[in-house]
Amino acid sequence: MNLLCATSVSLGEAAFSPLGHLTLLPENDITPDAVRGMDAVITRSKTRLIPELARGSRLRFAGTCTAGIDHADPEGLAALGVHFASAPGCNANAVSEYVVAALLEARPATGFTFAGKTLGIIGCGQVGSRVEAKANALGMTVLRNDPPKANRGEAGPWTDLPDLLAAADVITLHVPLVEDGPWPTRALLGETELARIKPGATLINACRGEVTENTALLRARASAHLSWLVLDVWDPEPGLPRDLLAAADLATAHIAGHSIEGKVNGTRQIHDALCQHFDIMHHWDPTPLLPPPEHPFVELTPGTFEDRLAQAVNACYSIRHDDALLRQDPAHFNTLRRTYRDRREFNATTLLNCTPNEIPVFKALGFHV
Repeated sequence: MNLLCATSVSLGEAAFSPLGHLTLLPENDITPDAVRGMDAVITRSKTRLIPELARGSRLRFAGTCTAGIDHADPEGLAALGVHFASAPGCNANAVSEYVVAALLEARPATGFTFAGKTLGIIGCGQVGSRVEAKANALGMTVLRNDPPKANRGEAGPWTDLPDLLAAADVITLHVPLVEDGPWPTRALLGETELARIKPGATLINACRGEVTENTALLRARASAHLSWLVLDVWDPEPGLPRDLLAAADLATAHIAGHSIEGKVNGTRQIHDALCQHFDIMHHWDPTPLLPPPEHPFVELTPGTFEDRLAQAVNACYSIRHDDALLRQDPAHFNTLRRTYRDRREFNATTLLNCTPNEIPVFKALGFHV
């Protein structure tokens, strides 16, 4: 079997070379000519997995090691006999950790505390459900909005969007970009919706930049109707609006889900999907290949719980560092993503000196104690 794998796929050579003859190419070089003699192609989001790529080839499998599939046409590929696979949820935990890190950064400026606050989650899929679990562990009240799930009769409770906006101290967005149908998400939060937000609330967008309206965000932040604005995604990308960058309190280069675990989870999921499709018996465990965390052990020092939580989180992930990198050179948005550092998730770190009351909370967040 001939396989073509993008060099951007984390541990791609280790995962796919045992399965056949493997060719590695940069994503920009994965063209119809490169694919023509291949049985399978494995990429990330910079390669468009569309019929034009596969037409005239012997391709039977196309996999993207990402949760999002904006760059793919599964139905068009299926019409050519090409099985499509993605990696839903692969980086969901990383994004939920990003949300926790962002809220901890709000404390000095806004006096934010977790206990007693209300978190509104818009989009309760793979990411939103993990954000909810962490918010519950931190003592927050959670409101959930997801019209497609509510319409399917999935277990609630569900909160209508206007009610959620009016009640939540923090609003976090985790929806796909949907252009049509009964629940489109493009410009989901525009001028009218942002005016309904509880004055002084925090807004976090780590899904798609097109879900919010730039002008409305600028006005809401300039008037302090929003007290804290966190943006990991932009409209457009990579040429993000510089006025919106200046208005955001935390700004990052679409890297919320870019943990090592998130990327490798995507590789593993596509490895497994490919093996299932071609009926190959092969088990791959990437764990021994992961780089060590920067701080495998963190000894917590005396302080409030949130001081100690910040100490633990910052040892794993400095969101402020990513903010500084983007502001320093926003023109290199894609380079910041492509050369992103080895960021391990909370579960790679063991915390020392936890109190008995803290242990269940830190465990729920993913740390070892």
